[in-house]
Amino acid sequence: MTMLLMLAALIIGLIIGIPAVFSMGLATLLYFILERGLFDVPDFMIAQRTVFGLDKFALLAIPLFLLVGKVMNESGVTHRLFDFAKALVGHFRGGLGQVNILASVIFAGMSGSATADAAGLGAVEIKAMKDAKYPAKFACSITAASSLIGPVIPPSIPIVLYAIVAGVSVNQLLIAGIIPGILMALALSIFVAYQAIKYNYPTEAKASMKRIASTGKRAILPLMTPVILVGGILSGVFTATEAAAVGSLYAIILACIIYRSISLSHLYDICKRTMQDSAVIMIILAVSNIFAWILTRERVPLVFTDFITALTENYYLVMGLCLVFLLFLGMFLSSIVSITIATPVLIPLVMEVGGDPLHFGIIMILALMMGEVTPPFGMVLFAITRVGKIPFIDLVRGVVPYLIPIFILLVILIAFPQIVLFLPQLLM
Repeated sequence: MTMLLMLAALIIGLIIGIPAVFSMGLATLLYFILERGLFDVPDFMIAQRTVFGLDKFALLAIPLFLLVGKVMNESGVTHRLFDFAKALVGHFRGGLGQVNILASVIFAGMSGSATADAAGLGAVEIKAMKDAKYPAKFACSITAASSLIGPVIPPSIPIVLYAIVAGVSVNQLLIAGIIPGILMALALSIFVAYQAIKYNYPTEAKASMKRIASTGKRAILPLMTPVILVGGILSGVFTATEAAAVGSLYAIILACIIYRSISLSHLYDICKRTMQDSAVIMIILAVSNIFAWILTRERVPLVFTDFITALTENYYLVMGLCLVFLLFLGMFLSSIVSITIATPVLIPLVMEVGGDPLHFGIIMILALMMGEVTPPFGMVLFAITRVGKIPFIDLVRGVVPYLIPIFILLVILIAFPQIVLFLPQLLM
């Protein structure tokens, strides 16, 4: 009964517009008030579970990854990356649409955030595509869709969060995202090529080798950032947290000393905003950890697993049900909140039918990323609407077709788990 009242309080809070983290906090507070009277649950459990949820060394990677993305975003390297990507693939069918995707793949190795990609690199991409006479709807839609690659290819903030909540290796999960991220870019590229043929979009002139060399020279130092981050993790030289620290130092040296595009006062402002964004994530994680502890105490994951497996124990059907649930959850909650709530409930079910939590982590993150570009609360949609100056409803209509190749990729990854597991098993 107490559990039902807590869930009712959570749902009511979300419906009336209370932010998810405060809705969870109020719901858990109600649970402890009621349980204290019935079963004498001690008050110190709230503080204990809060601290326990944040007492993880790997969590240090989150503010550091955020710092790398913000410094790179505001140091002007996005122009260098876009120009290099344009020289490489601008002449292919779809022209700047293909450039958009490749630039997002490169930037994904620095940022790890879909919103950062959409707001920073997106401004450069959309302006260039509009100047080249591409329709605004197409420019904004492909920018929104390609930004979803960021949290899949390492570094990735959602991957770090899932790894901590699910109790799997952060390094292995980061590596597991590389192949799905590349396949995601390939799927979007094929779809852009199809649309370019269908609507006769313009194509850029083929760049000369001199142009490729000159833009590559300007982009070589920023391109070393993903090499340091991913290469350090792959080689075993760094843990994910250490790689984030080294990447942050490199980004600061690059922006403040080599390019001198960021002053010390600007760097201070970036650090302050990074701390604010990190605090938001940590508060969500702290509260959701208490919420997850309550779910475990009330045996919700076990009851949920028993209920689903009583209906079917077929791996593919169970994964399909999980996928539908995650797609629905992603429409209404941020990926961070969704990961911390859904992971403790779904992991026991997936493992019961023979699934791998490492494989399921990539499936969950990809599914929740689709929620970032679906109404009513897709954060990437709001970022692109502001950057691209396009009506919200037009952007939604434009971006929906791009979800088709991503969904097809999700189905393929569910059917063939080795696509995800191959690289971490090979290298680690």
